Amino acid sequence: MQWFSLRPTFEIQLMESRQGAVEKIDRAYKVAENKKFLLVFGEYGELHLPPNEHRVWSPHLSFSINQQGDHAFILGRFAPRLEIWTFVWICYMTFAFTAFFGFIFGFSQFMIGVNAWGNWIGLVALLLWGTLIVVAHIGQQMSTDQMHALQQQLDQFLGAAELRRRE
Repeated sequence: MQWFSLRPTFEIQLMESRQGAVEKIDRAYKVAENKKFLLVFGEYGELHLPPNEHRVWSPHLSFSINQQGDHAFILGRFAPRLEIWTFVWICYMTFAFTAFFGFIFGFSQFMIGVNAWGNWIGLVALLLWGTLIVVAHIGQQMSTDQMHALQQQLDQFLGAAELRRRE
């Protein structure tokens, strides 16, 4: 995993074809005991944590089966829960919008020869944007244990599906 990525990603190379992997995963999902936190829809799936383990930055793991040459691979991606991810992107867009128009307003003030205090609005919005990135990084580091737990659950599920990994 990279030092910092808003949505850490990994790949698992498989010996099977994409269609064979999808069929094995579908069979394993049909007999899986705990479907409450595992969702599979064809070549796409998600693993979630139980609500009693949720923290603000708790992740979920989405995975999809893709084809690369003769072999399939699973692309896994960690992301915050949907409600947190939506909130973060609303904040990013709000800060970008505010920074853009703050700097436009400040430039307009500068062009007409008055105090360009609008630039301060843009700078504060950029500072808040940077703060959100730092908070996201800290939250991601605090949920590393949950990311490892979700990846282990995926490994167990793939083992139950009898998928062979390519070395």
